[in-house]
Amino acid sequence: MAAQQTSGANGAKGKARRAKEDLYRQLILDAAESVFADKGYDTAKIGEIAEQSGVSLQTLYSVFPGKAAIYQAIQEAGDQALHRRAVEGSQSIPEPLPAMLAGLRATTIYFLEHPNFLKLRLHGGFTWGTEPSASGSQGRTESWRLALERLRAACQRCIEGGVFIDRDPYLIARMVVSMQQVELAHWLEGGMERDPEQVANDLEEQVARAFHVAPPREATASTEQ
Repeated sequence: MAAQQTSGANGAKGKARRAKEDLYRQLILDAAESVFADKGYDTAKIGEIAEQSGVSLQTLYSVFPGKAAIYQAIQEAGDQALHRRAVEGSQSIPEPLPAMLAGLRATTIYFLEHPNFLKLRLHGGFTWGTEPSASGSQGRTESWRLALERLRAACQRCIEGGVFIDRDPYLIARMVVSMQQVELAHWLEGGMERDPEQVANDLEEQVARAFHVAPPREATASTEQ
């Protein structure tokens, strides 16, 4: 009986400790995202993160080994959320193009709702549409790769459905995220004043125009010119 009570007490203590660690972790990540967004990774100081999060340096280092680990954790958490948004936004839509655009819109809105994370992603050291071999793998989390693969598959379905031009679907997916990056950067540069729904609408329309198969009459006119 005494052993069971001891085991139960230890279990409760362990649960409380994990809950406290989770709380510290979230406080640190929220503060760090803001600090990194304002100052950039290289300029940001670990002490600033601790101060803004309201925890001591000792506590911070008990949760994360250093600045790089915090930065990586922010990117992983954000990219996981992005991937979930893409899945939730498109999985119930049967038609290829509306499903593809719904997934794109979901990730666009997520970025617009989280401008600090957007700043990290824009300044993360790589162009969204480039190959890892061209710009390195820094900042490319597993969830980022999964989201890009999901977009590639969506583009493939649009091609097979006769909606998109017949090109490499991975190339089209890369061009789509490049367009998204430029559109979102433009929104930031404009002081984040444009309505998020309008930003998402404009991007959807641009993507649809860029890769949609031209109607026969339109294609003929283009050839004659």
